[in-house]
Amino acid sequence: MDIKIILGATAALLVIVSSFLYIKDIFRGNTKPHTYTWLIWSIVTTIAFFGQWVSGGGPGSWATGVAAIVTIFTLILSLRGGYGTKDITNFDKICLTLALVSILPWLLAKSVLWSVILATIIDLIAFFPTMRKTWYAPHSESLGSMYVDAIKHSLSMFSMGSYSLINLIYPASVLITKFIIIGEIVFLRKFRKVNNTSPHV
Repeated sequence: MDIKIILGATAALLVIVSSFLYIKDIFRGNTKPHTYTWLIWSIVTTIAFFGQWVSGGGPGSWATGVAAIVTIFTLILSLRGGYGTKDITNFDKICLTLALVSILPWLLAKSVLWSVILATIIDLIAFFPTMRKTWYAPHSESLGSMYVDAIKHSLSMFSMGSYSLINLIYPASVLITKFIIIGEIVFLRKFRKVNNTSPHV
């Protein structure tokens, strides 16, 4: 069997594993997904998948496709039953506005490359509300699912049917932001535990 098919299938499976860990923590009340972040991700991940697929991403796009489905499900959860965070600030609203405004030129872009680049930028903007929330509440995100996500995106990159900027820029940027949030969570949990302090909102 082609190694890329194995890696692609493994990456897609890891999406399910990381999503299970994340959603389990949501139902337990340990994790509070930020609605604005997951709204933008639902739009961007879906389009990123189609962009990868038509550009020959092959098995490398499977993980993005599964992630799109799970992201939409997580968005729905964040809107119902008090599962999502209530911590919405003006900064979050600005990020949402910037992301939504950025969607227009992205949709109008006639180039697949520029569409993916703009989608990646929008996706990065979507990370900021979650990063801000995590700064004040480092236990509001599932660290275990973050680790699995990082491995998933790494495998997804190596399993692409063709290696190009179009296929690699999105998973690479998401991988970097995952590492940033992992570092933020680990550092803040240890720092706050040692100093027994919490920031003032």
